[in-house]
Amino acid sequence: ILTLPLERKSAMGKFKFEVGGGVEIFANAGYTEYDSVTALAPTPFPTVGTRAPGQASAIQATSALVVPGRTVTNNLVVPLTNPFIPNDFRALLAQRTIGDANLVGIANPATQPFMIRTRTLTTGLRQSAYNNEVVQATLGARGPLFGDSWKWEAYASQGKTEITEVQTGNIDTQRVVDAVAALDGGASLCAGGLNFFGRNPLSPECAAYITVAPTELKTEFEQRVVQAFVTGEVGQVPAGPISLVVGAEGRWFDYDFNPGNSSGPISGLNAQSPAKGNNNFKDLFTEALIPLLSDAPAAKSLELSLGYRYSESKFEDEIADLKSDSQSSNAYKAELSWVPIDSLRVRTSYQRAVRAPNFDELFDGGGSAPQYFDPCSSNTVKRTGADAVLMRALCVATGLNDATANTYVQTPGNQISITTTGNIDLEPESADTITLGVVFTSPWEGALAGLQASLDYYTIDISDPIIDPSANLYVAACYNYFGTNPTYSADDPFCAGVTRGGADIQGVFSPDNDDGTYPGINGGSIKTDGIDLQVNYSVGLPVGELGVNFLYNYLLSYKQSDRPGLPAIDYAGTISYFGAGLGSSFPEQRANLSASYGIGPFAFGARLRWIGEMDNRAAVQFPGERFTGVPSITYVDVSATWKFMDKSSFRIGLNNATDKQPPRYAPNVQSGTDPSTYDVIGRRIYGQITVGF
Repeated sequence: ILTLPLERKSAMGKFKFEVGGGVEIFANAGYTEYDSVTALAPTPFPTVGTRAPGQASAIQATSALVVPGRTVTNNLVVPLTNPFIPNDFRALLAQRTIGDANLVGIANPATQPFMIRTRTLTTGLRQSAYNNEVVQATLGARGPLFGDSWKWEAYASQGKTEITEVQTGNIDTQRVVDAVAALDGGASLCAGGLNFFGRNPLSPECAAYITVAPTELKTEFEQRVVQAFVTGEVGQVPAGPISLVVGAEGRWFDYDFNPGNSSGPISGLNAQSPAKGNNNFKDLFTEALIPLLSDAPAAKSLELSLGYRYSESKFEDEIADLKSDSQSSNAYKAELSWVPIDSLRVRTSYQRAVRAPNFDELFDGGGSAPQYFDPCSSNTVKRTGADAVLMRALCVATGLNDATANTYVQTPGNQISITTTGNIDLEPESADTITLGVVFTSPWEGALAGLQASLDYYTIDISDPIIDPSANLYVAACYNYFGTNPTYSADDPFCAGVTRGGADIQGVFSPDNDDGTYPGINGGSIKTDGIDLQVNYSVGLPVGELGVNFLYNYLLSYKQSDRPGLPAIDYAGTISYFGAGLGSSFPEQRANLSASYGIGPFAFGARLRWIGEMDNRAAVQFPGERFTGVPSITYVDVSATWKFMDKSSFRIGLNNATDKQPPRYAPNVQSGTDPSTYDVIGRRIYGQITVGF
């Protein structure tokens, strides 16, 4: 996730042929293949749920030691008959007076099974080697229609992507469960058995027994698109001609995912199930540009642009043999551009956009294990604040041991499990976007002749978005961080899925499904607004030419509600953490300032990249608690270019010239920071030669 080895090979070509009468045939094709490798630490196991016989899903293990109707996640259930339990630890287990409701034998806690977690250091790292092949081809034609006043264009394209992932280091959870439950600790299954009490190396036979063979996962996407449209002038108004585009489009997509032998209760890289499906879209679209005023007293020009698209879609899950009903959606826009004087343009727009659910949301499913915060730790603000008594009672009611509740502290770096499934009944998301801005072009001569600037405000409102549920928000809602459970009742709907094992939270499971999974839904909301500023300036100097570019964004808000019943949280000015998703850090302010100086065949450039300070995302999900944020940071880049011959150049540059290190914070995305926001490589030099013929 920080830096990845990558090898890429690509080829592409274009073709045009004029057949006469202004008709042109065109085609293009491309091929890209790239290989990369990622690695993670040795497998912590189990990373999947364990349920009673006959109740486990395809990606869960089965154990007779789990109470029917209950789920144990991220823990290995061990009976007291296991021969590897050290005698001093066995004596401690015999002193237990409070049992675990998830495990059999609760009537006699002293002899009840118990749970442990570990990492299989003997089996090595988890590694994924990827090979991606992408092929794309387009064939089309264009030409005049009705003389030269109209034009037509039609094309068909086909593309295919094949992704092969070879995983190593995964663990067969069912084999581990069966071995530790055996009277001989698995010695009859592999030499020496599985002794997880202490750092005891496994025998080569046992390491091979529990390790899943290198797993080849294959994903295939195929896309076919056919589009045709005509464009021309449909009439004349006093301000000028009305332009119109009318067209139709068909899109067909096929998806096939084969997880190989990673399907099932596999611990390590996320367990996945086979998925296969298709979806198709049939669209009609039109767009018109209407001049309203031209050379009027208060308007050099006033133009209105209108657009509309009607789309019908169908989805099919070929694994479950399910088909959706035909769904229709409408997208449209209205844009107004007003030029009151030559140097000023005012623009505003309203757009309704739609996004159909993707393959993962429709057909796929799998598990994730984000980092989490446990409000029941005895050192949290919640446990020591005004509602400490009610909070302690709720922690005990949701699975924390009463005898240790006053001293319990969450295991550092712990993760929480949540499992999602696809849903072909999902409907398209819809978003309303409003923009308002001005564009200024210098009316002056001389030193200020090269000045340009634009200032825009935008607001985007997505209703019924498709959002993977956040396990942390379920935990926060249960323990009344949002005021949704003021009585601190264990019967609160958001507490129903919170499951503990030992003490730590194991996972959040849907009480509405027997397997505890959360299907995708259209729910919650996303609203954001902000301001964009851009200033460009260029000026000729006595020797050479100077150019300056300034970009600035101020994120006023980014409010998201993951599911109905959860509040809309403003993430503006917050940095993400592990499990919340790459690219989900939202600095409130960021800016780029670039300058270039050219003289003859030489050009020199410098750039400042500034990212504002941010609070930790967990701080707004668990208001009142204390988390580490990050300060602002500035990067400096410099470059030099020499142009030689007609179309050739040599460029050399230095990025992050001051070797600025990424800020550290906790909880974080990866390695103490956020690699998708900050430079994790440091100072580096690069060179580039371009030769044109």
